[in-house]
Amino acid sequence: MVTTQCCEILNVAGARRTRKLVVLGASGSVGGSTLAFLKACPEAEIELAAFSVHGSVDRLREILNEHNVRRAAITSLPDFERERESLRREFPRVEFFGGPDGSLAMIEAAVADGADTVLTAVVGAVGIQATLLSLRLGVKVALANKETMVTAGPAIQALLAPENFASDTREQSRGSSRASRPVILPVDSEHNAIFQVLQGLRPDHIRRVILTASGGPFREWPVAKIQNVSRAEVLNHPTWKMGPKITVDSAGMINKGLELIEAHFLFTIPYADLDVLIHKDSYVHGMAETRDGGYLLCASRPHMVFPIAHALLYPDPVPTPHAMATPPPAWPGLAFEAVDPARYPGFALCRAAGERGGTAPAILNAANEEAVRLFLDDAISFTGIPQLIDAVLNRLPVESGTDVEIFLEADRRARELAREAAKNPGRSRA
Repeated sequence: MVTTQCCEILNVAGARRTRKLVVLGASGSVGGSTLAFLKACPEAEIELAAFSVHGSVDRLREILNEHNVRRAAITSLPDFERERESLRREFPRVEFFGGPDGSLAMIEAAVADGADTVLTAVVGAVGIQATLLSLRLGVKVALANKETMVTAGPAIQALLAPENFASDTREQSRGSSRASRPVILPVDSEHNAIFQVLQGLRPDHIRRVILTASGGPFREWPVAKIQNVSRAEVLNHPTWKMGPKITVDSAGMINKGLELIEAHFLFTIPYADLDVLIHKDSYVHGMAETRDGGYLLCASRPHMVFPIAHALLYPDPVPTPHAMATPPPAWPGLAFEAVDPARYPGFALCRAAGERGGTAPAILNAANEEAVRLFLDDAISFTGIPQLIDAVLNRLPVESGTDVEIFLEADRRARELAREAAKNPGRSRA
């Protein structure tokens, strides 16, 4: 049974609706859905203050032509240096930033100019520094980067602790949308659903919290057949349209394992009270089982606009129904099944790393990012992903603490070891 105060660590009591937004990863699926929402719902009255892309310069130009933006960043330094002068000629009123450090400088400049929310829609551990900076600047973080909490959850929880921020309501009393303390609002569909379900519930009402998973493209395949899947088969997700890294993670349910760890840190729920069920149609995104055996569900058509809009406008309601909203009579039947560990060995690795704690989740996440990159480069097989993760977890010591440098160092060492183990598979065992 859950006993801790769920959601308290996120400081949502001080949340204000977004007025001026920074989008990190604007060319990705979540970033694109965010910009589409801003365009489709002008009554939300959210101004795009700044945004970043990695190397999608053509998409950057499109966004600049569609929005009156003052700042933009290209995190790929070679692309930035190649395009910098032409972009400055085309958009003389826009301030451009380059490289990973440039995106941090862009956040600082935008917040100094009144931005109140940073949406982190970048993929991987690269989102950690941006999240940490945004929290230190005291703005709302709409978190769509699960790797941040997986890698550095204890450090972020420590940063959010009340003793680190003075109580100051002067800005709020003047009507500012800026919170007096940093706030995290989850944007991943599952965590946003859990957040909505838990609102107003006392912890002792909750027996367990359940995330749902589509099961990926191989949920009905014979396990033996999965040994020889192709890159194209892995990237053919049956429900969601996502970037390649997340799609690979989802195929092996490592994505769901990472989300389990993220849920532990976001909601301070013990792993014993967290579970995952496969729900292939992805209409139910999360649920809570209450002490009497009942279930509270958060459901919608599987589309990222629902959690994005909720997180940006919270605590205010979204003003109008989304165009893709679907009433219950049109939903498929709600069927659920347990996770088969033989089919999804990576999921079991994630839960074990989360329960181990310390830097184990950081090691797991870094090894997974390297393994997925190697798979997408045809350097290892799909089933080689969990094998490589397991090898790295077995070889690196786990440390504890709340200093973010501990977790960043674990991330760095795990990446090095994963690359080494992939080159020398015979030496990858402890």
